[in-house]
Amino acid sequence: MKSNLMKIFLINFVLLFLCLNSQPNSSIAVLSKVKGEVSVKNNSDFKDFIKVNPGYIFKDGDHVKTGINSFAVLIYLDDKSMVKLKSSTSLVINGIKDGNGINKNLNLNNGAIKSIINKQKKGEFKVTSPTSVASVKGTSFWSVTNFDQGDTFFNEEGIVEIKNLISGEIIDLLENQTGVSLSSGLINISQTIQSEIPIDEDSGENVPQELRIILTGPNQEQKILIIKYN
Repeated sequence: MKSNLMKIFLINFVLLFLCLNSQPNSSIAVLSKVKGEVSVKNNSDFKDFIKVNPGYIFKDGDHVKTGINSFAVLIYLDDKSMVKLKSSTSLVINGIKDGNGINKNLNLNNGAIKSIINKQKKGEFKVTSPTSVASVKGTSFWSVTNFDQGDTFFNEEGIVEIKNLISGEIIDLLENQTGVSLSSGLINISQTIQSEIPIDEDSGENVPQELRIILTGPNQEQKILIIKYN
């Protein structure tokens, strides 16, 4: 319990530090955990994918990919909402600052993510794919996207509004329901079968972890903030 409280305190401290020291309208989330290979491309900064480590600061438009047998966790700076990326996942992180909040839109091209969204005081949270848009205010749910077949949403808590972009059909997905939004335009709803939910690899094992954050000053000088925790 003490270790968990310390970890929560450190995460809150890091997020507050970043909010106070980041450039306006540039930083929207921080990469807090990595397993395997995680890479990012941002057309405004670098054209090719580069490998990133915990502490990387996401900007609007960053395209992030996880490799085979890889895993990543990112935390938004405004409300500490969390997104967990499974292996072989590709998505673009879009975030526009709106006062103290961030309008969040994850463009999920392929793969699976778990979104743990704190209640949005300002702004909105969406997961968009070629087939569907999922909109929430505060909830926990999985999004699994296959470009050819469509999307599957496993809602664990709260309400998720699902819109099929082909037919325009809109449904509310309730707690412990699974919604399948097909490329044909149909949306099917059923009670969730627990064994079908993707495995959450963020087990929270009590092992030493290190968070390195690269900070860039007004003269482009760089400093590294290192925080170690269990």
